[in-house]
Amino acid sequence: MRRGFTLVEILLVAAIIAIASAVALPAFARSFRGAKLRNSTRLVLMMHRNAHAKAILSQNYIILLFDKRTGTLEIAEQEARESKQDSFFGEVGGNNHGGLRIGSALPGAEAHSEAEPAPPPASLMKRELESGVRMDSFRGGQAMDELYYVIYYPNGMCENYEVVLTDEENRVARIQVDAITGKAKVAHD
Repeated sequence: MRRGFTLVEILLVAAIIAIASAVALPAFARSFRGAKLRNSTRLVLMMHRNAHAKAILSQNYIILLFDKRTGTLEIAEQEARESKQDSFFGEVGGNNHGGLRIGSALPGAEAHSEAEPAPPPASLMKRELESGVRMDSFRGGQAMDELYYVIYYPNGMCENYEVVLTDEENRVARIQVDAITGKAKVAHD
């Protein structure tokens, strides 16, 4: 006697696979559609954590730049730690934000101090949001045109800020960072 599958059995298995695929396919499609927004949200969180840790470990001012025009995030650090001059603030301990120097990100920005100017910040890391994801709004920190930046202090604190990311299908992710604790919260609208 020969063993094998009949045509009816093969057609039955093919029908079961087709039904299972039809049920599972929409769920897979939904999960892939939101992947770019989730990856971009994770990128913002990773850059925040990285800037926070670098500020504490290097005992130096770190800046996190959000460029809305290009959809990039960049972490920069002041090079000369022993200096009494800070490239972001001007005099250490002062609140002169007019002395901001962000290197290549802001051409023409120079320190306004009578002391020798601090070297421009060194770029440590630069990343780009996923294609189709954009920075919809930014609150907190500092702004210059469509370039937003947040300063991370050596004591582990940073400025309060909120970044809203939107994808092609108008899904929204809102990332809020607390200044004192440095904890980030994500809300999806």
